[in-house]
Amino acid sequence: MKERTAIVFGTFAPLHQGHIDLIQKAKRRYDRVKVVVSGYEGDRGQEVGLSLQKRFRYIRETFSDDELTQVYKLDETALPRYPLGWDEWLSALLELIDYQPEREELIFFVGEADYQAELAKRGFDSSLQGRQFGISASMIRENPSKYWKYIAQPFRRQFTKKVLIIGSASNGKTTLAKDLARFYDAPVSLEYAREYQIQNNVRDDELTPKDYYYLLLGQYAQTSRLIDSSANRGLVVADTNSLVTKGYYDYYLKESPAQDDETATFDNLFSSILAKEKWDLVLFVQPVGSYVNDGFRDMSMADEAIRQDFSAYLDRLRQRFLPHIPMVYLASDYLDNYQAAKEAIDSIYQAD
Repeated sequence: MKERTAIVFGTFAPLHQGHIDLIQKAKRRYDRVKVVVSGYEGDRGQEVGLSLQKRFRYIRETFSDDELTQVYKLDETALPRYPLGWDEWLSALLELIDYQPEREELIFFVGEADYQAELAKRGFDSSLQGRQFGISASMIRENPSKYWKYIAQPFRRQFTKKVLIIGSASNGKTTLAKDLARFYDAPVSLEYAREYQIQNNVRDDELTPKDYYYLLLGQYAQTSRLIDSSANRGLVVADTNSLVTKGYYDYYLKESPAQDDETATFDNLFSSILAKEKWDLVLFVQPVGSYVNDGFRDMSMADEAIRQDFSAYLDRLRQRFLPHIPMVYLASDYLDNYQAAKEAIDSIYQAD
């Protein structure tokens, strides 16, 4: 007896609850389901940062623990665009999934009657499906926050708005980050260095190059976990990042006995992590408040000239490494900074 295999194909930009429901019904109605993620260079997924490869990996991640669901990637770049090219497309798909007609019967799940007719011409059965839950991928792309609950978990990384707060030490960054996170009901990634220094009982000016490696990795991992957490509803606020860590590395170790190979290792790691962070907005808090000693800070930073110099250096790093990210300077009292920060966030993020 032939195995009955459901075929669900599409762009999936992004995969949403309707797709997931359809795939899971298909695998229970038949023996298994093969999901074919298709696309081409410059398609509607890539326009929002979801390349074919990324969509394929995210969907495979979604169904990683499901032995009845197999995920495939079909690159349509060299194929004629719809509505042309049905024969070439179908041939490529059948080869991709290793179709064995003598032992396998395929049932295509389609969302358009035209698709059903074209497949019938070529001898394949299909099941016409309506839109699930009244949503579509295009609706999500237009307003991710409104349809946030429908977006498959891995795809939420792409649609999360990530706000970075930077500045010199002890200038109200952490307070601002917490207040903004509370206002927007968003998770906040606090400065990992404080946690690390408390655990290891080490001050700012005692950190070694190896410590800074851990700070880079720890901060990135912490923020990434929050992006993937259920607390994320489309916005994540971060108090510092790899750029600030580099600023402190350069400030404290530029005249230290740190070896060139250690600095090269740090810079390579920094570049790799910075490229992955993908910020949507930078809030740059200027050093206008009083410097507060929390027991782990190097008090040389309390000197106004040094604070200003470090802040200026941090801005040069921002201009060098994050030149195209929208940025707002916050240089007033706390309440004015808080209001300006909210206005900047509202310009990129509209909560449902």
